[in-house]
Formats: sequence, C-alpha cells, structure tokens
Amino acid sequence: MKQSFLSKRIVYILLFCYSALSSQKLTIINNNLGNVTVKNSNTEAILKDGNKKEFSGIIKRISIKGTRDLDKSLFIYLEPNEKLTITVEKDNAITYMGDQADIHKYLNEKLNVDTYGKMKDYLNISEKKELSSLKINSELFLTEVLKKVNLPNVILSPEDNNSTKKIKNHIKYNWLYTILSSVNNLKDKNFTREVIDYYYKKYIHSDITQYTCNSVFPYNVMGILIKNKDIIPDKFPIYPIVEHTDSDNINQYFPANCQKFYFIDKYRYLNHINDPQKNYYEKVLNEKFNDQ
Repeated sequence: MKQSFLSKRIVYILLFCYSALSSQKLTIINNNLGNVTVKNSNTEAILKDGNKKEFSGIIKRISIKGTRDLDKSLFIYLEPNEKLTITVEKDNAITYMGDQADIHKYLNEKLNVDTYGKMKDYLNISEKKELSSLKINSELFLTEVLKKVNLPNVILSPEDNNSTKKIKNHIKYNWLYTILSSVNNLKDKNFTREVIDYYYKKYIHSDITQYTCNSVFPYNVMGILIKNKDIIPDKFPIYPIVEHTDSDNINQYFPANCQKFYFIDKYRYLNHINDPQKNYYEKVLNEKFNDQ
C-alpha cells in the first residue's frame, strides 16, 4: 500500500515536471526609455524600463503600448513546448529571440509591407483585365513569401502542427485580401467576378464550412465575398448574432470570432476620432467577445 502511494506520487511529480518543462512561454523585456503596457487576453502588465514579464499557456496575440508612439499588436505562433523572448528597444524597435524568432519577426514586422506593396501591381494588371497575368504575378509573389517562413504552400495538411496551420492561414488571408480588395471596386464587374471566382475556388472554398478569423484579414476577405455572394457557388452558413447592429444582414455570415472584428474596427475608428460612442463598442468587446 505504501509502495503504491509512493509510486503514484512519483508519477504526479514527473507529470508536473514534464508539464513545467514543456509549457509554452513568452517573455517580454522592456528596454524602452519609458513604461510599456503589455496585454495578452485577460492579462495586462505595466513594465518599467529594464523590467520583464513572462506569459505562459497558449498565447495567440499580445499588444504592446508605450508613451512614445508605441502601439503594436503581435501574433504569436508557438507550439506548447516552445519559448520566445520579445524585447522592446529604445527606438521602439522589436527584437525576437528563441523558437521561430525569424518567422515571428517576418510575420509581425515585414509581411504587411511586402503584401501591401504589391497592391499597385495588382491594380495595374486589373486595369488591363489580364487575369492570367494576375494569377502568375500574385502566386509567384506568394511563393517568395512562403520561402521566408520555410513553407512549401498555404494548403493545410494533416501533418501540420497548430502553429504551422495558423501561419499558413495568416499569410493566405493577408495575401488574398490585398488581391481581392484591388479588384473589388473596379467598374468592370465581370473581371471582378472572374478574379473572385478563381481565388475563391482555389484558396477559400475548403475553409467555408469551418471559417474562422484569427486576424482582421479573414474578416475583410469574407466581407468582400459576402458583397459578391451572388457569384459564389457555395451557400454561406448563417450564424447567431452575438450583438445586434445595423449590419446584421452582413454579420450573420460571420462566426462569433469573426463578428468580433466588426466591433474592433468600429472601436478603433471611434477611438481615433475620440467619439464617445467608442465606449459602447469597447463594452461589447469586453463583455461578449473577451473569450474569442
């Protein structure tokens, strides 16, 4: 009996040690001259110059705000046993050390610059109504982006771990948004239809039944698709409305974690112009979307 109790205790200790050693850990170091506020989901910490904060558990995103025009939202792509250190430097620059450091740096600091920088090319091609040229140009560019994060494609595979799936989706919808938004307001709606039809069937169709928004890009892409849903071969699922607004006719096609971005977008704009209506959107985000 005593030996059995001792054996169980050893097992519990080993499990605890394994859990501690294998748990995901994110460390934020403040080397900025002023205080920075770091927020991850429900956890918020104010770091003085030289201080650091460790976050454990599954972390999807953190925001870092400071007194000197520092306002960043960083995506985190770690497996449960991986660790990453992010340092806020004196010039507001962000440095990364640890697992997948280079990938985090590219996705958070460079990807938007690259993808948005291609929009001028897409617009020029679209004005000439050259669908084949748009396909070649955009997909060659996607290949170059994927090389920077050591991925062969954006198609999800059963062998992909969770962080790889998230990275693929983030890149795919960032890239798709810059293409679709470039053609969405063209006068020639026939060309717009051709473009949407091609990219939808090749890159989006398989996601529709389990659509999710880990960032604003899937939300924006779906917004474009909804406005052109008459040309989409699939019927979009309809979801319960989390908070009713004048945009229910659009938001009904978004799952809850996508509807959240409607309120984020409204809040950011109203907060920027210091409109008191921002308080309503902030309240909704805190009370109804805090776990999304």
